[in-house]
Amino acid sequence: MYERMVLIREFEEGVKFLFLEGSMPGTIHQCQGQEATAVGVCSALRPDDFITSTFRGHGHALAKGLTVEEVLFELYGATTGCCRGKGGSMHVGDMGKGMVPGIAIVGGGIPLAAGMGLAFKMRGEPHVVACFFGDGAVAEGAFHEGVNLAAIWDLPVVFVCENNLYGASTRIDQVMRAKTVAERAASYGMRGETVDGNDVLAVHEATLRAAEECRAGKGPVLLELLTYRRTGHSRRDACAYQPQDERDAWFQRDPLDRFARVLMDRGLIDEAGVADVRARAEEQFREAVAAAKRQPMPTLADLTTDVLAGPSGPIPAELPAGTPTRRLSIAEALRAGIVEEMRRDPTVFCMGEDIAVPGGWGGAFTVTLGLEKEFPDRMLNTPIAELGFFGAGTGAAMVGQRPIVDVQYGDFLFLAMDQIVNNAAKLRYMSGGTAKVPLVMRAPIGATGRGSQHAQSLERYFIGVPGLKVVAVSDAYDAKGILKAAVREDDPVLIFEHKLLYGSKGARAEPGAVDATSDVPEGDYVVALDRAAVRRRGEDVTVLGWLLMLHYSLQAAERLAADGVDVEVIDVRSLSPIDYETIGESVRKTGRVVIVEEGPRTGGVSAELAAGIMERLGEHLLAPVVRVASADVPVPFTPILEDAYRPDVDRIVEGIRSLL
Repeated sequence: MYERMVLIREFEEGVKFLFLEGSMPGTIHQCQGQEATAVGVCSALRPDDFITSTFRGHGHALAKGLTVEEVLFELYGATTGCCRGKGGSMHVGDMGKGMVPGIAIVGGGIPLAAGMGLAFKMRGEPHVVACFFGDGAVAEGAFHEGVNLAAIWDLPVVFVCENNLYGASTRIDQVMRAKTVAERAASYGMRGETVDGNDVLAVHEATLRAAEECRAGKGPVLLELLTYRRTGHSRRDACAYQPQDERDAWFQRDPLDRFARVLMDRGLIDEAGVADVRARAEEQFREAVAAAKRQPMPTLADLTTDVLAGPSGPIPAELPAGTPTRRLSIAEALRAGIVEEMRRDPTVFCMGEDIAVPGGWGGAFTVTLGLEKEFPDRMLNTPIAELGFFGAGTGAAMVGQRPIVDVQYGDFLFLAMDQIVNNAAKLRYMSGGTAKVPLVMRAPIGATGRGSQHAQSLERYFIGVPGLKVVAVSDAYDAKGILKAAVREDDPVLIFEHKLLYGSKGARAEPGAVDATSDVPEGDYVVALDRAAVRRRGEDVTVLGWLLMLHYSLQAAERLAADGVDVEVIDVRSLSPIDYETIGESVRKTGRVVIVEEGPRTGGVSAELAAGIMERLGEHLLAPVVRVASADVPVPFTPILEDAYRPDVDRIVEGIRSLL
């Protein structure tokens, strides 16, 4: 333990000088003075336990078993680094050694840790997750939502708050009334303990106790480790905000010096031994620096690798002709797809608000109605905590589960935005391709008389997120096939569903619903997540739509057919990536394009499609692309304005006629 603490100190001191001399790219957040927290915690864990870390993660990585070379090469940006140069200082980690790449968003790793613990508990595995975060994180919503999930489900997570008194430069007593962080544990019904974080043996023993409680099924524990960083928050921070008398007092409690005295008092080391440990650590670091300067750097070809993983296995063969079918609504087809996947794969589970309440709705639109009867342990009702359970879904996916996460209304995705965009979509790339996030997210969207905050079309906010696949289901056949394909992906997939297309029944039926039923095969099939579908063949003009607008576009095409106008209608379906091959075949034939979108005209999917078509197919266009979209206003409530807001068949017909 002492050797590991000294190695961390020497590593951090050496890195500081490398950075200051300009030989190392990026930025650094260092942990000198906090070595006892990293080593004390990690030495109490088993090799197959996991940790989540922060932007101040060098010490955590070295304590968890990463080598000096793996971490240092990463800091240099080399392909031989622990994340192949794509993570850098703030994202060091190695899933193979039980460390999630560091999460640089304050508090962002806490829901992940809860999800990892959930996965281990669901599989009956005796693993524990130690979740490191700083005192500044306890003010984040992610702390509350993640800790609460772990508490209500008795998850095997040791929450480790490294309380070094400062969130960046703001002292903790300026932002928290409670005397300790640990006392917050009581409000979640879990045990909390404050520990001298500069005493490595005390940290080790406290972590052992906490980990054994987790393994015994007693639920999570919150450890507050009181410590102090000897260096700035980052880079060239001179720590002028730390009072000198405070610094002097904490420097007298330096964890390395204290542990060395303990070892000497016990006759386990002497002054010469201490000097030898330091000398060997210095030499190890010098050798690593020399090796780092010889490591290969990424090539330009590496820029676009490790973004997406693709399907987890072979795609099932096409169903033979004559396969029995059932006429299903989209809600029923999604339910059928979920059931089939959960029967096929025990790692698939569902998580969301009100999705499995006996006598309840089965989610906001009946998709999961009754599934708790067959899968009582894999249908998880969550608190109203979108950030928390989307993060938990991401964490569970990273360690082998395949969650289907349900949000009641797409508008609530904004609450989970950090976990979707910064964690689920980025972790594969930041890890250099070693992490996988097979996460399915379902979101109902569209204006349905509910006003501005339960009616938005959210596609625009996600199609430009690298590492995330975005699809939209417009009929029941696709709903089942796309859901099943998404579950089998090793990437996060966001499925948008329109509230007026579900075909929900009873109390959840929607006024103004459109028939999107299909004959759905009873066998196993998938629908490709990267392909558009031609729904109506034509020669004169290409119309692109999805969700409700696809159905309105088909109605417009039929109306125009009476006047001799032959319209080809394409269900874009795959919003990211966009299938320009299928779209291109149509545009080269017709030379005219109309794009129909529910959602504000400015900055929408239709704008991206129009730009992409111009870049790829501009020479084939006989006229400028026409967009039919909603007004640039929030979704109104009153029916007369909502009807005016959303494109209808008349407006689509008018848009098509404007090209002819």
